[in-house]
Amino acid sequence: MILRRAHANDAGALHALMLALNADQGDPTDLLTPGHVARDIIANNACVVIVADHGDGTLLGYATGHPTYETGHAEHGLYVGDLYVAPSHRRQGIARAMLAALARAGHAQGARHLWLTAKDGNRAAHAFYRRLGARGEAVMAFAVAEQDFRNLAAEPPP
Repeated sequence: MILRRAHANDAGALHALMLALNADQGDPTDLLTPGHVARDIIANNACVVIVADHGDGTLLGYATGHPTYETGHAEHGLYVGDLYVAPSHRRQGIARAMLAALARAGHAQGARHLWLTAKDGNRAAHAFYRRLGARGEAVMAFAVAEQDFRNLAAEPPP
């Protein structure tokens, strides 16, 4: 297995893994295209995308990291937006290796933490994050999206 940053040629295979994650999590699977993956994720210099490559170009998993800043600790970090390993390749250390690669890439850019989230019912992810040394905290995540986002963005300044 080779861990590396994603490149433009990975867009199709990465798209397939992202759709699998979205389906697994009950998220939409009809909006994201390989073009979005190439333009918005792979080519986005702010986003760190690590892929696990079987060695022949076959992707086994991926992780995305986006810059964040924690004011309570006065430090930069990476928010892990996605972490996914194909079911047939799980429990082989791939997810941990990808997170370690994200941590190294983030550290080189000044990050001092990874921010990890998982849906409330995803007990396997919770246990995995705890094994990494992560400490959980109860939070409720909200997203202002679609028309509600457009409405909010259209509000005039005070």
